[in-house]
Amino acid sequence: MKLKSFQAVGAICVTALALGLISSASASAEPTTPDRPLAAVGSDTIQDVWNALTNAGPIRTVASYDAFGTPATIVTKTGVTAFTRPNGSGAGVKALSASLNPLNHVYKDSANNSFTLKRNDVDIARSSSSPSVAGTDLTFLPFARDAMTVAVKDSTNTPLNLTTQQIANIFSCTAGDGVTIDGTTGKPVIGTMTFTPKLPQAASGTRAFFVKAIGVTPNTTCIPDVEQNYPENNGAALINDGDIIAFSAAQWIAQKNGAMANTTAAGQVLANIDGLKAIDPATAAPALAPGDLYGNAAVAPASGKGIFARDTYNVVSSSTQTSKLIYSLVLSNAVTTNLKTIGSKVIINKFGFKTLSYVGDWTMGKKSGYTN
Repeated sequence: MKLKSFQAVGAICVTALALGLISSASASAEPTTPDRPLAAVGSDTIQDVWNALTNAGPIRTVASYDAFGTPATIVTKTGVTAFTRPNGSGAGVKALSASLNPLNHVYKDSANNSFTLKRNDVDIARSSSSPSVAGTDLTFLPFARDAMTVAVKDSTNTPLNLTTQQIANIFSCTAGDGVTIDGTTGKPVIGTMTFTPKLPQAASGTRAFFVKAIGVTPNTTCIPDVEQNYPENNGAALINDGDIIAFSAAQWIAQKNGAMANTTAAGQVLANIDGLKAIDPATAAPALAPGDLYGNAAVAPASGKGIFARDTYNVVSSSTQTSKLIYSLVLSNAVTTNLKTIGSKVIINKFGFKTLSYVGDWTMGKKSGYTN
């Protein structure tokens, strides 16, 4: 009984400590002590939870760099040549590929500037989407569960419930399932609301997952180029009534809960999809919690049209699993064992994600080749 009591007290203390650290950790966008053994880049969907985990949380071996910020370039470790921040999941994986295989891969940013990276300049790529390239060089290790939905500007704050097909029709400017097309503007309309569809920038994992979930390929006829280049999960993209953009439910929750900077504003709403709720209706800020759109976090979600639950990933070299080098052991612990602690789970939940029963599981990891 004494042992159990001490264990319970210890768990409570760790949880309280983690909660107390969140506000200061999330306020530190860049690494507070950057020259650490490991460097992570990529997705901005999971960058803030990684900031909290690494700056004042339990994983101090990792320096996690934001997808966007000032300066535009980063130096991940002493002696590394500055390179443009990888601004999304795809860019993060490309930077990791260039670091692991510099003879065959050069990292290019969105402006097509080239950077030759060295081994271990980048160690982890944060990704909010699964692999898109065949191969076995990289492993996408499960990190945390998110749900993809859409955020809309509506000054009336009317709750929004959409179907998968309605969202697909909105983002392809196609009539049907309650969506009509305005004869003058060509924009999709539901009821009295005229929608202006927008998308995150091309390297965004959120964008890649979203277009797969709605089964629509973006085209400039419906979504002009100017509306296809927004940072992920930024409420500033929603200016006029009817503006609609893909948005991570976890990011929305974290912003509303005060776990990170809040880019959302009054008159912006998060949609429920196919009757599934993005946010648990029994919760309220600053304790919003995931809804049933997230699915069962004990089972890997399916993939395809109409599936909006998604796992996010930490991408590392596949050789990390079998290597006996101290570096590989430190890297493996950072993306596996260290994420299973009570302190890590509390932080992950605070940032709007569900913790996975299979977090960091190599057998559940998805293989990929290097990406150009």
